[in-house]
Amino acid sequence: MDVVKTRIPGLQFFKMEMHEDERGFFARNFCTDSITQQEGFADVSQANISFNREKGTIRGFHYQLNGHEEAKTVTVYKGSLHYKVLDLRKDSPTYLQHESFILNELSDVLQVPKGCAPGFQTLQNDVLLHYYVSNPYSKNHEAGIRYNDPYFKMEWPLTPTVISARDRSFPDFSVTEFPGLRGFLPAK
Repeated sequence: MDVVKTRIPGLQFFKMEMHEDERGFFARNFCTDSITQQEGFADVSQANISFNREKGTIRGFHYQLNGHEEAKTVTVYKGSLHYKVLDLRKDSPTYLQHESFILNELSDVLQVPKGCAPGFQTLQNDVLLHYYVSNPYSKNHEAGIRYNDPYFKMEWPLTPTVISARDRSFPDFSVTEFPGLRGFLPAK
């Protein structure tokens, strides 16, 4: 796999190596020996699929707290999307900064470290993505940041079309008052 350098520590972006012949292709999108040696990525607790019908759909920014933090390995199986990663690790040099990527169908792999909140917008109709997660989901430990929170001044490539009521209702972020970040996971 070809690694593309990222700004956020622990965030890894890969281009899959496609091996094609008359049958089609073979590609590896996850391998604990060759992809990474960082904490959490080899620990797969669940695998999730997200299907998004409409171009412009936004999901995120979601994360887990208090020992339930998740590392994620993301691959798009159909379509393409604009993927953002927001660093919420207080000891990280990129704390409260974000980085953006375009993830293309059967081409790109993104590994999001624990302590970061991912969000994405679909660039086409009928986008299907798959991701491995290091810890099981815990409803009691979930938190989020709104896609258009004024503190972060996020820009999205398309006008948003579909956003869940939950994702629209996250409160405005404040470094001093935001309850979800008190005691958050420090960078490793």
